[in-house]
Amino acid sequence: MNNKILVVKYGSSSLSGVDGLDVAKISGYAAKIKYLSDNYMIAIVSSGAVVAGKSIIGNGGSSDATINAMVGSAALVVAWQNALRAHGLTAGQILVTYSDIADKVEGNRLRSVIHNNLAKGVIPIINENDVLSDIELARLSYGGDNDGLAYKIAVTIGADELLLLTNVDGLLDENNTVINEISLSELDKFTGLANGKSDSGKGGMLSKIKAAVSAGEAGVSAHIGNANADYRLMLARELGTHIK
Repeated sequence: MNNKILVVKYGSSSLSGVDGLDVAKISGYAAKIKYLSDNYMIAIVSSGAVVAGKSIIGNGGSSDATINAMVGSAALVVAWQNALRAHGLTAGQILVTYSDIADKVEGNRLRSVIHNNLAKGVIPIINENDVLSDIELARLSYGGDNDGLAYKIAVTIGADELLLLTNVDGLLDENNTVINEISLSELDKFTGLANGKSDSGKGGMLSKIKAAVSAGEAGVSAHIGNANADYRLMLARELGTHIK
């Protein structure tokens, strides 16, 4: 098994369908993960518990996002387990909080647990423990769910690469052309461009830019792109937006 570590983050927009979680989408993503598994040890940071919970509860779900997340958490991980199992891959759930990551003892424990899973060929499905912490729930309204968590996890476990996947092809310029590379020295320019985009259909780009830049500053090669694209081409910097 290759020793390179890849963290792949999926947002709610990439996982949801008309009636909750889109199992067909998740199955397609699992096939893409399989293609990469020969070259990387992979951890998945996945949103979608709130979407799943609303569907299970019915009638639009609870007015309390924490309840939606609690109800949907198991369904989310089962959907991933079933999809990955179809490709011969094993997955298990890890729920974390920002406090876990920040705490020296708990952070080291978390890193050890994830590394142990990766070494044994188990793909961790990581999400924020929304029952105990609502930091990422608060970001759902503008499409930034779990971007910050993904970069924190990538840095904590010493990942080589981070894929921040969404429903658009990358950061778009004024002409809707994908910007292939972002220079750290031009961060203000690109942050302004991302912030100028409307939230709807833009994949929560501002939070992804911030997460990608933070990961890049910590030595993790970060990429932003479409969840339906070829991840191998993204990692080769032929698709999507990348930190240089």
